[in-house]
Amino acid sequence: MLDAAVVGGGPGGLFLARLLMLRGTARQVTVHERNAPDATFGFGVVFSDRTMSAFERADPDTHRRIVEASVAWTDMELRYGGRSLRYGGYGFTAIARKTLLAILQEQAAEAGAELHFEDPADALELTSAHDVVVAADGVNSATRNALADRFGTLARPGAGKYVWFGTRAPFEVVTFPFVQTAFGAFAAHAYPYGEGLHTFIVETDETTWRAAGLETSTDRSAAPGVSDTYAQELMEQVFAEQLQGHPLLVNNSKWANFLHVSNRSWSHRNLVLLGDAAHTAHFSVGSGTKMAMEDAIGLAAELASRGAQEPVEGALHRYEARRRPETERTQRWALPSMRWWETFGSRMDRDPDRFGFHFLTRTSAIGLAGLRRRHPERIAAAEEAYAHEAPRTAAPVPGGHALGAPLRLGGTLLRNRLVVVAADRAERQIRACEAYSVAGSSLVLADWRRPVGAGESDAWRAALERVSFDGTVLGVVLRALDTAAADRAEAVGFPVVEVVLDDIGHYSEAETAEHELLERKFLGSLPSGAALIAGLGCPETGAYENDCLVERALGAAEAGACALHLRAPGTGLAHALEHADRIRTATGLPVVLACTDGWALETPAGRAEQRHALLHTALVAGRIDAVSGWPLAGSGR
Repeated sequence: MLDAAVVGGGPGGLFLARLLMLRGTARQVTVHERNAPDATFGFGVVFSDRTMSAFERADPDTHRRIVEASVAWTDMELRYGGRSLRYGGYGFTAIARKTLLAILQEQAAEAGAELHFEDPADALELTSAHDVVVAADGVNSATRNALADRFGTLARPGAGKYVWFGTRAPFEVVTFPFVQTAFGAFAAHAYPYGEGLHTFIVETDETTWRAAGLETSTDRSAAPGVSDTYAQELMEQVFAEQLQGHPLLVNNSKWANFLHVSNRSWSHRNLVLLGDAAHTAHFSVGSGTKMAMEDAIGLAAELASRGAQEPVEGALHRYEARRRPETERTQRWALPSMRWWETFGSRMDRDPDRFGFHFLTRTSAIGLAGLRRRHPERIAAAEEAYAHEAPRTAAPVPGGHALGAPLRLGGTLLRNRLVVVAADRAERQIRACEAYSVAGSSLVLADWRRPVGAGESDAWRAALERVSFDGTVLGVVLRALDTAAADRAEAVGFPVVEVVLDDIGHYSEAETAEHELLERKFLGSLPSGAALIAGLGCPETGAYENDCLVERALGAAEAGACALHLRAPGTGLAHALEHADRIRTATGLPVVLACTDGWALETPAGRAEQRHALLHTALVAGRIDAVSGWPLAGSGR
């Protein structure tokens, strides 16, 4: 049996202490908590039905006590644009954090664990006196920070601002109100957690936060335990309609940036990280306390299965191997959710149904088929709003796919959202363009990045006229700074011109600035009558790891581009969609996304089915506006 020490008396550490004693894995567990037993910050804690089932399997008695002190609901509500949109079928349980801690303290003590409060123990010093030491000391873990190199810690603050309040204003289910103000947009996460109390988390972007004077009030309330009363009063005004005359309640309430934490390793010798010390996931997916308590279940199970002669390090490695896939999956969902909340203000001009659809699809947790099963009316309303916002034409939407809707690029109307780039020698290129026109593409782009003879203008004018009879627009693709090709394209009279901007990743900072200036001048010199598309390469890095693509997209918009074509060879579709969504949000311009790996519009199967659904979802949500690349006929690869 083990002698274990836990640094941090939060839910994860307390639950672990109980499980170790309850299962007879440890002869002694000592919990060291720096605060008093009744000192806690925050308001309510939310668990999903799946998490509650895990608690029940691990410890039925503690699960029963949590259920008895909790509030449960199955719906969530989005309030936006004067409407309230309900989405059901989720299943949540919420409990006051203070109540949860009291239950877990009593349960741990009842099982025989020793609880030491107001005891700021040093986990590193404890390692020599105990068989295993668990650092459950939170997102700002002193233990983890002291061994950051050993653990391979990566801690990245998010760009948005948030603050936790409570309120007695009535909210039956988790509710997300969005409010536009003179400063910018604010949004809240409000949910009941017991005794007529509700959590009320407010989020906004940094620009709005500064414009509202919240930077100054944040500085004034920096001391531990001090709440930002200016923010309290201002948010009561902003959300007056939602609060119905009720005040906001404070408890160390101050603005902060969410800290995304990951670690290359969770253990060092007999010291192991648990909960937020090891990993964090944005509160918009309700996973902080959940992951900590599920970590406790996993760690307790691996320590219990340890052989009599096996070093404790083996069990710690198995714990990490068991829990890491689940926590990393949650983090993969949480990151795009966090980015969504950081940028929601830029989407506040959208139709409520499509805004709600964008919200629902901000993570990959539930696919299109699952959403249609859960919310058939809401998804249908979003698709109807998408079709209604498209320019009016008589063309039907094939198979109901969003690609069938018309699209306007500048002054050019496209009958659908299928775009094809034809690259070959001129005589074959013309035949290919005409074939794609007959097949149903709305925009065919002839790739002129290879040399095109000056004497071929008449043939291209004739092709331009022929494809127009099929309802197709014929355009051209040029390299940036290729003035000769630009002159020939102007002579032909192409209504759409795409300029593919160069890859500048290998340039120096000075060379990059000079080249971007030349590209903008080139874009600005093109015929004003043509719809100008800027072609951009999709970086292999994450959409939020640097701002280079956004800066280039904004530069192209300033130079006169009316659309962006995100070319993404070699990158996954989900990765490319994140980049597309970011540049569309930043610029407000339509985005055409390259999709060359094969997909299908009708009777999709296998890999194509996933692409079929992802593209439809991205179009209806407004992450992209068209797709380049020809679909496979009826089945996947």
